[in-house]
Amino acid sequence: MEKTKNGKNSRVVVTGIGVILPNTFSVGDFWTNLSEGRSQLDFITRFPTDNFPIKVAGEMNTFDWRKHLPDLSDKYAKNYNTETLALMSAMEEANKDAGIKKGDLEPSRVGFIDSSSRASLSWWDFAWRKYLEEKDHNVFDRYSVLTSMASNPTNLTAINANIQGFVTTVSAACVGGHHAISLCYQAIRKGRAEVMYAGGHEFPLLQPLMLMYSDPLSRVMSLEKDNPKRGIRPYDKTRDGFLLGEGAVVLVLERLDRALQRGARIYSEILGTYSYNEADHAMRMDLTGKKAATGLKHLMKISNLRLGDIDYFCGHGTATHNNDLAESRAISLLYEGRPKFHWAPVGSIKPIFGHTFGAAGIINVAATSLMMQKQTLCPTINLETPDPECDHDHIAEGQRKAKLRNAISMAFAIGSQSSFVSLAAPEF
Repeated sequence: MEKTKNGKNSRVVVTGIGVILPNTFSVGDFWTNLSEGRSQLDFITRFPTDNFPIKVAGEMNTFDWRKHLPDLSDKYAKNYNTETLALMSAMEEANKDAGIKKGDLEPSRVGFIDSSSRASLSWWDFAWRKYLEEKDHNVFDRYSVLTSMASNPTNLTAINANIQGFVTTVSAACVGGHHAISLCYQAIRKGRAEVMYAGGHEFPLLQPLMLMYSDPLSRVMSLEKDNPKRGIRPYDKTRDGFLLGEGAVVLVLERLDRALQRGARIYSEILGTYSYNEADHAMRMDLTGKKAATGLKHLMKISNLRLGDIDYFCGHGTATHNNDLAESRAISLLYEGRPKFHWAPVGSIKPIFGHTFGAAGIINVAATSLMMQKQTLCPTINLETPDPECDHDHIAEGQRKAKLRNAISMAFAIGSQSSFVSLAAPEF
């Protein structure tokens, strides 16, 4: 994978992480919450839940955009929604973490790929309610033409950061974050960009959306009402489903040689990405795990990895019956015939920030990159009684020091889509 003379096939590394999540506004906060298993889920305060089935979520109630965007004029900010301000802030934090200052980059050689499964939905919910309740026609003014678009947060963030390369928003449910990383990875490897930003944002804490996922006939959301921190229990026999979280995360990806030349901190190297459509069930994964196992084998092949090279799987781990089962079966098929002490640990970070849909893949890769840089595995919290078919090494006892050479981030989505990203520890 060495860089060729024509600039193609460059190695790609992660050099910056920007997070704007519930009570988590820096890489330090992010690592503390992940490594110490501090769940940021709590009882919903945004709307009354007395007669509502879902009581818990990861709300971003302490976010103040002015702390992250001191140069943004109120003249513009007053027309931006929280989604946009959060994504802009995550971009600023990612640049700060990567040591990139304004003017350091050639704008035309930089791009931004952002992921969100339901971008602008929160704005439409707000605007329509305001229109119906207050008969306020001004809510649909000239600025709403922009703020109502799914690509609005991405576009305004790119403008604010003076990014003049390829900029777009992808929407592919829970695998969208991995898709964003894949597009960024290919752009750098093929010499179309020197630096790419892969982002994900989601603000899904809306009653109508929650009702869809808590429909009694197909419920996948947890009905936890007593202990919000234990609301998500991945791979556990008593698991009850996921809970939603909101926020924005941005990763800085760049050519390895460029990162080394400027003395950048390197979190991880991206070895490969593999996304595919199972063309199976529209609402869930192939429950045999065979298609996911085949996908993982394809990823390892294009990443020049053998099964014994993998030291950790950052699972999708939604704590839904079908996802946890299919994911675990896929890993079991990979190791078929090998004793379990040879299997790599499997973890889920969903209980910390909730399920963030389009941002989930980005958060997984960010978390895994930090684990590799610190050579420490983060725990899967709330796992007390593993489902017999999900009985892997889940690091349930707490954070664990480990030799992490290579890891795989996993993502699965409604619509029969699956996606994987392979990462290597920074050894250059």
